[in-house]
Amino acid sequence: MPLQSTLSGRGSGSSKAAVDTQSDGRTFGELRHDCLQRGVLFEDPDFPAADSSLYYSQSVPVNIEWKRPKEICENPKFIVGNASRTDICQGQLGDCWLLAAIASLTLKQETLARVVPHDQDFDSRYAGIFHFQFWNHNKWLDVVVDDRLPTVRDKLILVHSASNNEFWSALLEKAYAK
Repeated sequence: MPLQSTLSGRGSGSSKAAVDTQSDGRTFGELRHDCLQRGVLFEDPDFPAADSSLYYSQSVPVNIEWKRPKEICENPKFIVGNASRTDICQGQLGDCWLLAAIASLTLKQETLARVVPHDQDFDSRYAGIFHFQFWNHNKWLDVVVDDRLPTVRDKLILVHSASNNEFWSALLEKAYAK
């Protein structure tokens, strides 16, 4: 079956539930509900806000601070308007191949909505947790991340949006890295 058929809803792959990948087996919904009940922001134990998440075998060349979007700007949004290829700016990592894939994804709104679920934002249900779905080995994987992002002098150093208060692309990159 062609990949496009599977992703566009004409095949069986698009209707399948995603496999949860969190090490404790809990779903995005369960984790967010728990954080909201306890009044805490999610901190992902599987992908910590630490230098080791960015650099495997070398020392970090700059002083990186991990910040949540509400610490970076006044009114953060998950998506401003509609996600488009012009939202995405390359950071210091040099992963233009990922940016090209993300930009291409924005051209197919139905697939984008699967990969970047729109049931999340910085509103009253905000708990510092976001999730994304990736197609891998013939199944959808649901990848949960916290929203702590690497910054230098209050600026994102990896993928970021052209709009200073939009964070879907930065969080998507973090989920893909995880």
